[in-house]
Amino acid sequence: MGPFITQVRLKLPDGTPFVWNSRKRRFTGGGQRVPSQKDEQGDDFRWWHSAWLFVRIIWWISAFFVIGSACFAIASAAGLAPRLFGAFGNSPVAINSVFFVGSIFFTTAAYFQFVAAVNSDRISSIVNRTPPQQRFRWFALKWRDIGWISAFIQLTGTILFNINTFDALLPGLDWLQEDLIVWAPDAVGATCFLLASGVAFVEYGEGSLVWRPRDVSWWIVNVNMLGSIAFGFACIYAFVVPDTGDLISARAVNAWTMLGAVCFLVGAYLLLPEVARNLRNVTAQREFE
Repeated sequence: MGPFITQVRLKLPDGTPFVWNSRKRRFTGGGQRVPSQKDEQGDDFRWWHSAWLFVRIIWWISAFFVIGSACFAIASAAGLAPRLFGAFGNSPVAINSVFFVGSIFFTTAAYFQFVAAVNSDRISSIVNRTPPQQRFRWFALKWRDIGWISAFIQLTGTILFNINTFDALLPGLDWLQEDLIVWAPDAVGATCFLLASGVAFVEYGEGSLVWRPRDVSWWIVNVNMLGSIAFGFACIYAFVVPDTGDLISARAVNAWTMLGAVCFLVGAYLLLPEVARNLRNVTAQREFE
């Protein structure tokens, strides 16, 4: 797609089919039927130890996105039905505080996801038992890598949500201040989430609409896209009207936010079976050899 490579299909010199996939490269692996070097006895343990370090990164990505999504879902549910949540549901400060805490978990998860994208080549090399050509890095620019683009845009969006949810805690804001320092970061952050989900959608389908309900990766990219769309609708209704000083519809904001949060929670959980499947594929290839 454009300057981005999402998948490569070829045959190795010995005739073995090889499929390289950019999404799988980030989430432990990258290829199918990848020939590995013949290890000496005991190397399997060292391989599992090295691979497991990166599996834990995916686990933390999943856990932090789940916690952040749960915070957003609970806070928005309290806004929708305050009577069910007692004093918490009747305290805007408490609700906004939960939103802010959730945004911190979102940003942490997004940064770990960014780190996985930065080190995707190293992860793929280690998992496929080939010598890594890169050292581990906490930050790098990879503008021609579609997976890195998606992770970078989403990280930017989560940082904007940090600003948005923190500013919402400030007291005594008039309508203009709310639109400038609360709604504007929310709008840009929601746009970033839409763009990141769109890029991930393109990456997975290689530029085409695909129907693969038996593939857990298909569910992840589609559920996350639905979550981003829901956050986008929530942002529209969160605009403060100058004449009244109120949101266009507070109820719609909470309803769409809760829907988006549930979608992201499901997508985050599904990262675990996705990475487990990728490792099983690599292990099966090892046994095949």
